[in-house]
Formats: sequence, structure tokens, C-alpha cells
Amino acid sequence: MRVNLLGPFEVYAAGEPDSSAPAAQKVRQILAVLALNANRVVPSGRLVEELWADNPPASAGTALQTYVYQIRKRFGLGSPRGGGPVRADAGRPALSTVDGGYQLRLPEEHVDAFRFEPLVRRARKEFQDGQYLRARDSVATALALWRDAALVDVRKGPVLESEALRLNELYSGARDLRIHADLNLGRHHEVLSELTALATREPTNENTQRQLMLALYRTDRRADALRVYQSARESIADELGLDPSPELQALHTAILNSDESLLHAAGPAAPQAARPAPAAAVVQAPSHLPPPQGHLVGRRGQLARLSGALTPRAAGRPVVVVHGPPGSGKSELCLHAAEQAGRHYPDGRLFGRLLDAENRPVDRATVLRSFLRGLGATDGQLPSDVTDLGLMFRTWTADRRLLVVLDDVTDPADLALLLPSGKGCGALIGSRRRLFVPSATEEVELDRLPMDDCVRILTAAVADHRITMEPDGVRRLAGLCHGLPGALLAIAAKLRLRPHWAARQAIGWITESAKAHEDPLGTRARLDRSLARLPADVRSAFGTLFSAAGPDRLSPAAAAALLGTGEHRAETLLEELVEAYLLRPSAASPDGRFSYTWEPAMEVLRTHRGAAPEPVGGLGHPQAMAA
Repeated sequence: MRVNLLGPFEVYAAGEPDSSAPAAQKVRQILAVLALNANRVVPSGRLVEELWADNPPASAGTALQTYVYQIRKRFGLGSPRGGGPVRADAGRPALSTVDGGYQLRLPEEHVDAFRFEPLVRRARKEFQDGQYLRARDSVATALALWRDAALVDVRKGPVLESEALRLNELYSGARDLRIHADLNLGRHHEVLSELTALATREPTNENTQRQLMLALYRTDRRADALRVYQSARESIADELGLDPSPELQALHTAILNSDESLLHAAGPAAPQAARPAPAAAVVQAPSHLPPPQGHLVGRRGQLARLSGALTPRAAGRPVVVVHGPPGSGKSELCLHAAEQAGRHYPDGRLFGRLLDAENRPVDRATVLRSFLRGLGATDGQLPSDVTDLGLMFRTWTADRRLLVVLDDVTDPADLALLLPSGKGCGALIGSRRRLFVPSATEEVELDRLPMDDCVRILTAAVADHRITMEPDGVRRLAGLCHGLPGALLAIAAKLRLRPHWAARQAIGWITESAKAHEDPLGTRARLDRSLARLPADVRSAFGTLFSAAGPDRLSPAAAAALLGTGEHRAETLLEELVEAYLLRPSAASPDGRFSYTWEPAMEVLRTHRGAAPEPVGGLGHPQAMAA
């Protein structure tokens, strides 16, 4: 099965010489969205959005299942339900139903859009290396895949409209790159007629006007080049109310002065003669993401939701916030989602952590300098003032398509300077406290994992360990972690080092280590990161409440008695701890007052603190908490 999207929609089933794309428009739309996201989960909600925008009928779910069934039947894409995401190399093409959506399994080389983008990236790299002839050949091969505007004969809802816009913009960029390569190869006469037609069709496209002016000047038509500038200046002023860009004005001045440097084209054997790239050019798309730790278990629904939410749309950049209790796997989920969404952001993926290893806030200027260096800035170009750095970052990201991932965000005010400005950009924000981000387009909140997923994480991590022969022991170990992936992986790491252990030795290690004020599951370290940015009075209140022997459920009255304060003040402190994912509210009483229980990470610490005379790590001492 092969799918062509770069022009009229074509689908070639195995062994069939002619296209057999569906005739029904809604079926065409669904198949096009699935093909554009081949080997990735497409949430059902995104397909519903494509078909019916903001006004789906009550029968939308049933209708969607019918359309998917028609696609499966027509192209022999049957797949058992509930099979989960499948790998692109797992066999023949198939359309699978997974939690919350669908996934079309299809080799990427069988979709023309997926062949196009790597060729363009290669061409850009070759051009930047001064290999103009190779760059020209690579981009020409990419452009040959196009037959018309992307999905020209498919009715487009909001999802396909955004994707078609993105692909058509990529085509325009590739076409400009091919013309630029031709100009550097001295092929000015060959591109003149093409540039003249493009400049007439796109009078405010300054890149095209600049290329035409340069080609005319190099073919001894200086007066014509100056007339092109005058025409472009008038069009830009009339349609946009702006002056020409500094680059276009500089070229006009150079032509007026008969600048001989404009006559020199860099031939294939002389890459050193290439004109220097603009200051804001990207030498190579940065990829700053740390690698994920391993296979993600138990978060398929959230991962599909994040992947869909990170798809750029015409309405503007996606800004997605992920938050949850300490140890719930926020950072790992963000990294997997960023990897899946990476192909939507060809200009790079930047990563910044806003708390360092000592739980101290990382200066925003430090993060911005790292981002700008990744985008090609030199130290000499970087201003010292954080506001100027932020303005420079916004300028450099205005015309790019890149993803910014920010982890350990504790204050929404930190985001003002760190979010990219371009509509083709996206941002993924991870936080261990609840955040209100006004620009957020999607929020995902994590909770503890079900027991079955905990068991799967543990057994998958130590598949060759003797403990897998003790199903009851594995479940007891998993239960000690209260559904937290971080704690489960800490147990797995110890078991990998001690293959001779049985379940009772592992349980004993956890219990005795906790009694000795150690941190066997890494829970206290994660707690320290959550406490680091809380006000001193909130940390002190946490220490007092955590160390108190009593019921696990706290009412404002009980908290007030322990803290020696009024109920209103106690309730305020309790809600601060809820925002930090250290407590969670339970059902309200008839008078509207909530009671509160400990979050899973706190349950781990309280469960394993044993009979030690001091709370784990001294966390219950108010003076220590304030310090």
C-alpha cells in the first residue's frame, strides 16, 4: 500500500496499478489524517474534530467506527482491537484500534510526504556545507514528488487544513532553496523566467523579490533589478503597511552602488566563496532532548493525547502542560511525547530544566543562552541582559518550527521569556505542581498507575530475574510503590544488581533502609524537589503534619490543632500543599469543608518510615523544614 498526499490524494493498494482512493469525502479525510500520522496514534477526538470541527453530532463515535471499518475492508487493513500501538516494521500494513484512537501501520517510505521532508533536510545541510550542486540535486528530487498543492482534491477540516498549510509552506521553502542553489551555481539565466513568474504571483514575498533582483543584476540588467525593488516596496506598503526588510533594502543599496561582490556566485568546486549565512541561520537543527529511560508503560492514553495536542495548527502554537505528583513519570512522558511529535518540528527540539541538581532555580538567562547557542548564535552575539536575550529568542523563533520542552517549571512567570514566538512552534511544560498557564492549549494531569501496570513495569525491567517466578511477591513489591513509576524503577535497579534476591529480601531492604533514614526508592529526593520552591511557612506546616501520628485523613480543624493556628489559616496551608501535589482533597462535608489525604509519594514515605524515632530524613521538624 502506497499513499500520495503531495497533490491529488492517491492510494495504491498492493498489486493494483491505479489509485483506489476512497470516493466518500469523510472516509478520504480520515485516511488522509491517518496517513499523515502513519505509525503514530491518532486520538479519536482529533478525527472527530477533522470531520465535524466544533459541532459533532451525537452519533459521531458510531459514524467514526463505520468509516474506519470501511477503510479496513477496502484495503485489507484488519487488525484485532485493543492490540496497542504497533511498530512500523512489525509486518504488513494494518489499521489498529488502540486506547483513545487509531494507528495506521505503514512503512514511511510508502508515504510521499515522509520521503519529501528528509530529502529537504539533507539538501539544507549540503547547502550550508557549501555543496551547492548536491543540495540542488537533493532538493530537486524532493520537489519532483509534488504534483500539485498538498491534498488539493480533499475536503479539509481544521486538522487537514493545518497539515496542508504546513506541507505547502515546506514546498515553498524547498523551492526557494533550489533557486538559491541555482544562483550560487551561476545559473542566473535559467531561473529568470521562473523567478519573474513567482515575483508577479507573490508580490510581497521578499525572498522571491530578492532572488529576482540578484538574478537580474548578475545578467547585466541592473535597471530591471532596481525596478523590481520599487514594485516590491509599493506592494509591501500597500498590502502590509510596512517598509521592505533591512535585507531587501541592503540589496537595493548594493545594486545602486554597483557592488561587485554581488556578481560572485559560488560554484560547485569553490564552497569557500559562499556568502556567509545570516546571523540567525540554523547550522544544524538542535536536538537537546535527553533520551527516554525506556519503554513507556501505562500511559498510552496520555501519550496519544499529548501527541495529538502537540501537532501545530493554523490557529497558533500548541502549549501543553503536564503536571502530577512526585514520581508519577511526568518527565519521562514528556520526553516520549516530544520524540513522537518531533517530525512536526524540523527546525529542532530544545530542552531546559528549571531546577538544578541541588533544587535551586536555574537562571532564565542561562536557559536562553543555551537555546540560542543551539540555534546557531555565538557567544559574541548574546546580550547580557535577560530581557534582551528573551527578545532575541523571540526574534529567532518567529519563522521557525521548533519544539521547546521545559521541565521542573514551578512558576508560570518563568515562561514569559522562554516560550517560542512562531506559530509553527510548540511548547511542552512539565511541572510537579499545579500551574495555571494562560496560553496553554491542553493540560494533562497524571495520577498513580493501576496495579497491573505497576506489575508490568517491574517484570519488564527484570525479566530475567528469579523474582518473576513469584507473582505474589512481585505484587507485594509493586504495592509498596503506591503506583509510582519512579519508585518501581528504583526497585528494578536494585534487583538488577542482586539477581539472587527473592521478594522477601527486596521487601526487607526497603523496610530496613527506610528505618535507617535512607531513601531506597528515591522518594525523598523527589519530595525535596517539590519542597524546594515552597514558602517557608508551607514547608514548616508540611513537616509538622507529616510527622504527626494520627489518621491519614486531615480536616482543617485537625490541621489547625496540630499547627496551633486558626482553621482558615490551616485550610489555606492545606490548599498550598494540594497545589504542590503533596496532599489531595477528598469529598467535601455537608458544610462545604474538604478533608485531605496524602498523595502517593507521601504514602510511600509514611508507609516505610517504620518505628524510627525521627521522621524520615528529619522532614517533620519545623525548623528543618523552614531551613
